[in-house]
Amino acid sequence: MSRDTRAHVIAFSVLGLLLVVHTLLFFPMRVDDAFILLRYAENLAAGNGPVFNPGERVEGFTSPAMVVLEAALLRLGVEPLLAVKLFGILCGLVLLGVTMALARELSGSRAAGVLAGLLVALHTGVAVACINGLETAPFAALVALGLYFHVRARSPRDEGLAGLALALALLFRPEGGLPLAFIGVSALWRWREEPDRWRRWLALALPTLVLVVPVQALKAEWFGSLTPNTLLAKVPLDATGRLASGLDYLAGYGTAHYGYLALLSLWALALKADPRFRLLALLATVWTGYIASVGGDWIPHYRFLVPLVPLAAVGTATTLVFIWKLLGERPREGVRTPARAGLVLLAAAAVLPAALLELRSVLEEVHWGTRASVRAREPLGPWLMSLAGPGTSVAMLDVGAVAYRSGLRVIDTGGLTDARVARVLHTSHGGYQGYLFFPDKAGAREIARVVLADEPSFVVLRLNGELPWLLQGRVWLEGRPLTLRAAYEQDRALIEAPGFTEQYEYLCSIPSDLSPFGWVWHYNVFARKGLPLAHRPQPDAEGATRCF
Repeated sequence: MSRDTRAHVIAFSVLGLLLVVHTLLFFPMRVDDAFILLRYAENLAAGNGPVFNPGERVEGFTSPAMVVLEAALLRLGVEPLLAVKLFGILCGLVLLGVTMALARELSGSRAAGVLAGLLVALHTGVAVACINGLETAPFAALVALGLYFHVRARSPRDEGLAGLALALALLFRPEGGLPLAFIGVSALWRWREEPDRWRRWLALALPTLVLVVPVQALKAEWFGSLTPNTLLAKVPLDATGRLASGLDYLAGYGTAHYGYLALLSLWALALKADPRFRLLALLATVWTGYIASVGGDWIPHYRFLVPLVPLAAVGTATTLVFIWKLLGERPREGVRTPARAGLVLLAAAAVLPAALLELRSVLEEVHWGTRASVRAREPLGPWLMSLAGPGTSVAMLDVGAVAYRSGLRVIDTGGLTDARVARVLHTSHGGYQGYLFFPDKAGAREIARVVLADEPSFVVLRLNGELPWLLQGRVWLEGRPLTLRAAYEQDRALIEAPGFTEQYEYLCSIPSDLSPFGWVWHYNVFARKGLPLAHRPQPDAEGATRCF
């Protein structure tokens, strides 16, 4: 092993260990959307096809590759949530290694590669992406691989590897079409005068034709549509608030993760350095514009921007190394050291304080989200099953963990896995925040009508306390009684729906997570009157009725 190779292996090993330690801080994390994927995978593994509720062909996911992977894990008898987290960490290490290689390829500097790797290892968004149970980490790793092989592109084989990585990325997330389109145009221009241009173009396109096109055809036949149901539920025709939400999402990222500096660095390099930086700068700019247009995302922590982290890290690292070298060329030795030390201090002052504050904030956010899943949603499904047995149906919005942990039929009032609700959401007005649409009162009332027409056995509503106590003025915050608040407009519409109190009785509540306003959200459970129950929750010594 050469000295250069040994140094690279040591640097990757140290930075890889740093990334793993960083990731383990968030390892208990639960995201309800991850359980939605697991529910689809569970039904696929059981022979029911990729469905959320058996017999209902609704595409409530955007990652067919993740569903197939998890179904395979289930068939092998592996605990899928743990396996997916470990797979995510592995993908994070791939992302780290590819970022280092990309930086070195473009800058010609080993120092730039190490610094870019350090920026990835310290990035909170990357650490969270590795263990959120979603497709974020494998998608980001595959996009980075595609970019690396295309940028290097010493032969048609490299373009073939780029095409394969990007085709797989497209199967993990539909946004994979963005880098695929960019690299396709780049390849058409870059190799237009090369004798083997047709081989390069075919090598790039072939994996998409062989892998993606058949999968899309199968999906269209099974679900009856080329577009997923999630598009209807999350991207309504009314774009009010979407751009504002997306810009706020980008602003938060730019403040927390040197995003403004990274984009500026990429464009500076695109105009002054290796022309291959233009591809990265254009892709980063268009991708951020796309994120602004869809409204950002609510899931911790900037998952939509994680695929851009390698680009940001490469641009920032290359620029800093260039400035470092420029400062080293000063004629007077006495000036060189203070100038370089100043650069280090300036970079540290720009990145570290914000990163530490962000780490603390995300750890707290992840803690409360995980608490809500572990203490409320995950045990709720099995508990409802024990209460009423098989054939029970549940209507609620946070559907993933309840459905996966119980096998019950769950009616999604948020529309992700219910096409009827999604159609109502798509044509209604309302508020938009972080890839989550809140319908107006008219839309919420229509959703309540659709849901209650199914006569679900249970209705679960997320309120700012236990309903009877709220109505009696017994829930206080800062010396004042709380008025009834619902986390979702659909939940309030269900309470206020005509005949709801005649058809359903209140059973109990489960405290879940702390809201930004200071109160604790509760899942309030209502049962259809006349439903035979194996047991009935009883009030405790203080009069509160807890489900478990």
